[in-house]
Amino acid sequence: MKNTVIEPHKSSLGMEANIAVAVVFIAMGVVSWLSYLGWIAWAVPLVFYYMEKESKFVKFQSAQAFVVGVMSAAISIVLRILVWATTPRDFYSALSFVMNRGWGIWTFFGTLATIFGIAFTVLYVYVVYSAYNYKQVELPIIGPLAVKAGEAIDGMIKKQ
Repeated sequence: MKNTVIEPHKSSLGMEANIAVAVVFIAMGVVSWLSYLGWIAWAVPLVFYYMEKESKFVKFQSAQAFVVGVMSAAISIVLRILVWATTPRDFYSALSFVMNRGWGIWTFFGTLATIFGIAFTVLYVYVVYSAYNYKQVELPIIGPLAVKAGEAIDGMIKKQ
């Protein structure tokens, strides 16, 4: 992970840049834990990215939050489908579950979904803590994707 210390400054949103980044991640983290609505938590950083005009720190962290949010939503949707697919549908399949023939895979996918949710929350807390101390954290794999996503979003904004 690459950490870069940033000079304290105000964002064009009217607040300190570190507070703006914290708000982005905290809002996205809270929305991501809401059932079904969490699948579009990635929209929160897009709003901040679009509204920010000056601070590259806020824009980068918003783009990074967007990429993390999309990844979180994709993993959540896949795991939700797997939990749904292994849930009993009728009396006989429910009876099989009761007789200890099916709980394993269903419990595994449910547990895996919870672990991923907690892992993403820990990631949000780490980035918020770092951002509050004006340290720009570039997450492995996600950081370069965030730079590309930011350039693509800027290109779309300029076309309007």
